[in-house]
Amino acid sequence: MSFFFLISVAGLLVVAKFLFLVPPKLSHLPRAPLLPLLFSYLSLEPEDERIRRIILPFANEKGEPVVLVWAFGMWFVHIIDYEVGIRIAMKDKTWVRQLPPQDLLFWKFVGHQNLVFTTGEEWKKHSRVVTSVFLRQPPIQDFVSVAQRLINAMDRDPNKTVPWDKLAKRVTIDILSITVLGNDIRALDWPDSPIPSTYNRCVAGLTAPPYIFLPFLDKYFPRKGIVNDAAYLREFFMDLIKEKATNPGNDLISLMLAEPSFSEQDVLDNVSLFFVAGHETTAGALSSIIYYFATHPEQQEAARAEVCQVFTLKDSLDTNLIARMPFVFACIQEAMRMNNPSNFTLPRSNSVPTTLGKYAIPPDTLMCFSMSGVHHLEKAWERHDIYNPERFMDPNAGGTAFFGAGLRQCPARHFAMWELRTITIMLLNEYKWSLPPGSAHKDKVQNSFSFSTNLNLPKDLFVTFERLQQ
Repeated sequence: MSFFFLISVAGLLVVAKFLFLVPPKLSHLPRAPLLPLLFSYLSLEPEDERIRRIILPFANEKGEPVVLVWAFGMWFVHIIDYEVGIRIAMKDKTWVRQLPPQDLLFWKFVGHQNLVFTTGEEWKKHSRVVTSVFLRQPPIQDFVSVAQRLINAMDRDPNKTVPWDKLAKRVTIDILSITVLGNDIRALDWPDSPIPSTYNRCVAGLTAPPYIFLPFLDKYFPRKGIVNDAAYLREFFMDLIKEKATNPGNDLISLMLAEPSFSEQDVLDNVSLFFVAGHETTAGALSSIIYYFATHPEQQEAARAEVCQVFTLKDSLDTNLIARMPFVFACIQEAMRMNNPSNFTLPRSNSVPTTLGKYAIPPDTLMCFSMSGVHHLEKAWERHDIYNPERFMDPNAGGTAFFGAGLRQCPARHFAMWELRTITIMLLNEYKWSLPPGSAHKDKVQNSFSFSTNLNLPKDLFVTFERLQQ
């Protein structure tokens, strides 16, 4: 009996050593304590809370630019100092994208031939094409049209208190469907539309914890429903691509099809990716903006006063008019600093020896840029935990990384910011809002938990909207 017990203990120790032992080449780096990390994962603590509680103290209390963090059986270097991170992010040959495990079912939905998951010369091709598409004039009137659709939907609802986090997703899906797909899904008018509902079901399955940690499970316990959902969405996108090939419009699909270097597969995989990234992050940002206005009525009133001074009923919103509202933009940026849409970049590695601050980093080390970390760095942001839009009225405000940093930051970042500004301005012009009594978000925004995504998405955020007296 004791022999088998010893064998079992020895086996567990070998497994623990394989999973948790710090590689000797990284032993000189400051590292987050393992047990609190494990407890955080097991207790389903949201990623932003884990960063602030376990990782940020290394920067704010100890002055460290990096910290070693365990996740998914691997050790990652989290860069939590903006100046250190931005220097390496600008080095294309040093900062190499690392792909998720190849046996994840996730690949059946997004594919491999897109801006995020290509590398080297192939990535440069995708970056050139996609960036050129998003450099065009932002489609402000499309943003205005969907924002008005949102206002109409809210006016039809007899309840003043609405599930804002869900409405934000439907708004951003409608904008994405018009500008990217060239096919209006009308999620605001048709909440049970098969595309959003299938997408939500598909993503929930693709990010189910057991299959993220143990992707080989899909080989032995196939999930036909999730596979069918992913196939349904891909077929929908492909049908649109074929239609746009013969009947092009002013949408992203048509513009990518016009690029000779892009194959049909390139277009399909990018469209699948944009459908995920193009509305989830923006919806999270929009929810955070509305939340911080709800909990800071004096800032909401100041922003509304600016809107009323610049924007009248006879005006049609455009980039020039929107640019004349700097305080609204400052409020948006501060909300995104407080609750950044994403917590950190996807993992990358260094192809050559690298220096991060005072630390030498050997080649082939997994690293990520902690966007939540850099936005709460005390040396860059005085009273970092206080919502203070005035800090962004200063042209010398600290460095931000709302959409990543360096060469591989999101090419649609300016598009997204114009979208957020347009919707926020139109809401300020029509409503005032607050949190309902007993809100779970009264003291702090509560983000949803996810094992596999690092997005900050406020969960069950109900907001009470009241029409302004005209």
